[in-house]
Amino acid sequence: MNGNKHTTGLIILALFASIFSFSQVNEHDDEGKKHGKWVKYYERSSVPRYEGQFEHGTPVGKFTYHYPSSKIRSIVIHERDSPRSEAYFYHENKELLAYGIYKNQKKDSVWTHFRPSGHLSFKETYENGQLNGKRITYYGPNVKRRGEPAVLREAHYENDRLNGPVVEYFPDGIVKLKGKYKQGRFDGKIHKNHPNGRTMILERWKNRQKHGWWITYDEQGKELGRAYYRHGERLEGEELKKYMNKLKEEGKNPNG
Repeated sequence: MNGNKHTTGLIILALFASIFSFSQVNEHDDEGKKHGKWVKYYERSSVPRYEGQFEHGTPVGKFTYHYPSSKIRSIVIHERDSPRSEAYFYHENKELLAYGIYKNQKKDSVWTHFRPSGHLSFKETYENGQLNGKRITYYGPNVKRRGEPAVLREAHYENDRLNGPVVEYFPDGIVKLKGKYKQGRFDGKIHKNHPNGRTMILERWKNRQKHGWWITYDEQGKELGRAYYRHGERLEGEELKKYMNKLKEEGKNPNG
């Protein structure tokens, strides 16, 4: 009899503890803002989507996010009394996927990304949540230069769009492509090279269209052929001849 009473008492205490514990999670302050410990679960699952702490609507300290498999997807550490947060993302095989910082909950500064194998994939620069600055892409783990990951491409962005110089490299470091972008499209001269570094194709672009002489070369630098474009339209035969004469009379550069 005493044993049953003791057991019943333990059950009641456990229920009260459970209710008390639950009451301390996912609460709001008087203004309706998240406050205290919060845990959100995947639908129909005991796996938490995320868990962390809020102070009157502001995330503070360590937040942990999970995959549906329960493995850690990311860890974000919010600095107290600061707009800065430090973030680490993981592949489901537990290898680091990316790390960087948030400022006012938007990506900022340099973010570094990795392959599931753990090898470096690319680095990119953010400002106010948008790509602004250099983005460097690397070859796979089997391509190295002087023992370091080999750069495949370097490009510049402004407000999430390609804008500025771009260079691509062959695995041995010889330049494969060189030129620039303007508002997401090629602009001006673009050199596409043979593996020996000599120009293979010289392209010309203006206002997002092919414009001027496009010339192809062999690996020794000998010209193989050329084509002329005027604002995206290819000119040939008599039409091309007349247009060239017109530009010559006016003293204008056909590539201008």
